[in-house]
Amino acid sequence: MKQLLIILLFISTNLNAQKFAKVDELVRNYPRFSKVEALAKKIEKDFTKDIDKARATFFWLTQNIRYNLKELYNPRKKRSYRFKFSSEEDRLQKIQAIKDQFVAKAFRTKMGVCEEYAQAFKKVCDLLGIEAAVLKGNVRNEAREIGTISRGTNHAWNAVKINEKWLILDATWAAGYEYNGKWIRRFNGYFFDIPKDKMFKTHYPKDKLWVLRFGRMSLEEFYNQPIYTNTFLGLQTELLLPKKGTISLKSSENILLKFKNLDSNAIIFYAMSGNKYAQKPLITTANKISTISIKNPKRNADLVLYINQKDALHFKVRVR
Repeated sequence: MKQLLIILLFISTNLNAQKFAKVDELVRNYPRFSKVEALAKKIEKDFTKDIDKARATFFWLTQNIRYNLKELYNPRKKRSYRFKFSSEEDRLQKIQAIKDQFVAKAFRTKMGVCEEYAQAFKKVCDLLGIEAAVLKGNVRNEAREIGTISRGTNHAWNAVKINEKWLILDATWAAGYEYNGKWIRRFNGYFFDIPKDKMFKTHYPKDKLWVLRFGRMSLEEFYNQPIYTNTFLGLQTELLLPKKGTISLKSSENILLKFKNLDSNAIIFYAMSGNKYAQKPLITTANKISTISIKNPKRNADLVLYINQKDALHFKVRVR
């Protein structure tokens, strides 16, 4: 992907983490396999359920493949390939051979970008006889991207079919995050089986079939949303207003954010671009609806809302 999401992690105590604790602990002691076939063989031996095999594959990749920031910011060459083929079968075989090269290199070097994570996950699933797919599409991570629609794609992630249901997962974002120009490995289980009702808040597939499988949203609507971080998505609260990421208001108006089921004990601050310090907003709650009032910045600015000391939501503020 072109830009990497900066994730401020929260400590997850959800049922997902408890459900896969034994799988994760076993895989944590796996060798740093240099060949994809060796990993698949070990997983096949240790697990019987497809969901556990998928989790084991996902977890191993996040623990052993390091994100290649150098490749992200200074790609040596565009990944475009030309080859001749004699039939459709021959074409598909040659494309798969190229993908296999990505995976083999990632296992050998223990480095890669989103394409390597996604192709590696699918390759292991193929070897295990589990139906999986690589999804290409769009993600956003900065306020400046709100309302700026990209027609190209900038990320790759996966879908895996378990018990006739598709699960969405992103091993790249689960593996860690960039901080001050360095890659920090920190596992984030939120991105294994991303909740269906929250997928479009962070990921938008290019293939319309995948869009229709999980909801109804246009690319324009996707880009016009606020920036949701996994911190916010992991909470049991819902942003009611505003639904769009750009807040337009007069200089005499304050910014109002409305939430449903916002934890009354949550510590909430906000920061405006150009300001040195974060500030505390005014919060009122009635009938489980909380309204956060933020002072008008009197200028155009980017707004970040922090919940429990972690960035949760990003907006653009445009003052008329």
